[in-house]
Amino acid sequence: MYTYIDTNERLKEICEELEKESSLGIDLECENNLHHYGAYISLIQISDNKNNYVVDILKVIELKPLIKILQDKEIQKIFHGSDFDLRILNHQLKCKPKNVFDTQIAAQLLGKTEIGLGALIKNYFNVEKIKKFQRADWTKRPLTEEMLDYASGDTIYLIRLRDVLVKELKQKNRLPWVKEDFLVLEKKEWKYEEGTFNTVKGYSHLEPRERSIFKHLYELRDRLAKRVDRPIHFVINNKRLMEYTVDPPKDWSRIRGVHPIIKKSGRLFYLEVQKGKKEKIEIVKTVGKKLAINKRAQLEKLEVLQVKLGEELKIQKSLIMNKEQMIKIVVSESLDILKKWQKDLIKEEWKKISTQIK
Repeated sequence: MYTYIDTNERLKEICEELEKESSLGIDLECENNLHHYGAYISLIQISDNKNNYVVDILKVIELKPLIKILQDKEIQKIFHGSDFDLRILNHQLKCKPKNVFDTQIAAQLLGKTEIGLGALIKNYFNVEKIKKFQRADWTKRPLTEEMLDYASGDTIYLIRLRDVLVKELKQKNRLPWVKEDFLVLEKKEWKYEEGTFNTVKGYSHLEPRERSIFKHLYELRDRLAKRVDRPIHFVINNKRLMEYTVDPPKDWSRIRGVHPIIKKSGRLFYLEVQKGKKEKIEIVKTVGKKLAINKRAQLEKLEVLQVKLGEELKIQKSLIMNKEQMIKIVVSESLDILKKWQKDLIKEEWKKISTQIK
């Protein structure tokens, strides 16, 4: 069961009760360029030990009481796969949650091979998570009871899941690991950024003038998608836009398989192509500095250590240290890039490697 909150007054009342809790399960339902233009929060689901709430962000305007709770260090907020949630909360609400516990990170550091929320709930509580509404349009109103049941279902088990994961983490002496990881989450400057024209696959292979044309077409498409409130890929996808950059249509009003706004704006597309032809976008290729022979040898030793520890601890080797971190270690001859628990795992072996290979 859940309580649906769609007024400022009701949210304020609920938040006065939630302030008394020590732990809350949190999840979001968002529009993320799937049905409409842009990314934004539609619902925020909250569960304490007894109650479940679904807050309608498209109807509730005054969110300060909820933001206050999310930023309260005394209340632990339990997310699963918090990366996107933390980005969009900061981007849209200027909210930076404190005291976060991420059950996905906890599962990773326990060496779980299936770390999705559905898989974990099935494993621990023998409950099948409904998948029917994973790609639903959460901007539609009114929301059906079935959709609200689905939304609240994501937070119902989070506190219990946190508890069983903490028990296992203690058994494996890994609770300090996740605590350190969660402090990193809290301190991180979370930013939500849309893709840009120069990150599209194939862009770097275009000629300088073609890159300019693509930039102009990409930005026009964005403006038009916003006007009709449709995802940019729904208006015209990147592959087609890239093709029309290299070989522009003679008549944009006749192309098929695109949103009608493209055909109606054929003249605008023609003009953007002409503007693009007058410019060039060069790509300055950066040449990475090659590692010296001794540094390459150290890196190889670290990679062997990474694999060995991953197998021994039964966790993904990249969690111990990733390739970028290993390169920085051998270049700087320091472990400062790592968290304390990572340092503790490799510091003795690193001393041997750095001493033996100079």
